[in-house]
Amino acid sequence: MTHQNSKGSKSRQFRGIYGIPATPFLEDDTLDIRSLEAVLHFSVENGCHGIVMPVMASEYQSLTDDERKLIFEFTTKIVDRRIPTVAGVTGISNAHSIGLAKHAQDAGFDSVIAMPPHSAKPSTAEVLVFFEQLSDALNIPIWIQNHSAGAPLSADQLAELCEKVENVSYVKEETQFAGQLTTALLEQAGHSVKGVMGGMGCKFLVAEYNRGMCGNMPASHYGDIHSKIWELLEIGDQSRAREIHTRMAPLNNWESLYGMRAFKEVLFRRGVITSPTTRSPGKKSLDKYDMAELDALLATIDDMFTWKAS
Repeated sequence: MTHQNSKGSKSRQFRGIYGIPATPFLEDDTLDIRSLEAVLHFSVENGCHGIVMPVMASEYQSLTDDERKLIFEFTTKIVDRRIPTVAGVTGISNAHSIGLAKHAQDAGFDSVIAMPPHSAKPSTAEVLVFFEQLSDALNIPIWIQNHSAGAPLSADQLAELCEKVENVSYVKEETQFAGQLTTALLEQAGHSVKGVMGGMGCKFLVAEYNRGMCGNMPASHYGDIHSKIWELLEIGDQSRAREIHTRMAPLNNWESLYGMRAFKEVLFRRGVITSPTTRSPGKKSLDKYDMAELDALLATIDDMFTWKAS
């Protein structure tokens, strides 16, 4: 399956596990450039089929614009076209997102992903204008991030955007009933939607695959395991895929409580980043009982890690 951008060039459908690297910080809260380079290499080398950076699992909302632009430039430099790249450009206004998106396109990203600006809930007309303006400013594909924390859109609204806006052709769907909404969207929009990926840490990956979704965008700390599940699904070995997916369920449940604090602790333990420091508020820190539980849970999947720190 191919998609075609406004320049007329064709490429293969974006498909598979598109990992989201964490943004590493030093203990003084400054950006850790060495660990940023390491987590980007790790996310490619552990089997991810694409990279999405920086978005919610990257603590994008805690970054300055200068840091986001630096991360754009680092991402394309380190990934070096080994796998496709998606730039997170959600902003606080249309102009903010468009400025970030232009910088990402100039840095060499293959596509961008955005929620509509949602500091105040936008109207349906304002959402359409946002994506039209974003599309007019770019010549690469645009993903709609449909998230309950932003300005969630219905299947009808998503279909309309994909049908009317030239470069809008992909969706990351992560509202509460993402699977059912995706089925409705694919039935309504037909070829206007080139693909839909899920989120929620691959918690529903097998069910999403069976609905026709083209992949998932999870944090990249388990890229080797998530990509293995996806590749088994692609060759029709659903039994083995379900076996691995089931083994991941306790970690998925535990991590849903702690978000990026959990992702970063795993990356720290895997020898990828130098500190699990987070900037973002709103999640509990891990206490000694959480650390002990994480030790026990990681021991149950250690044999499935294909990437090891050198």
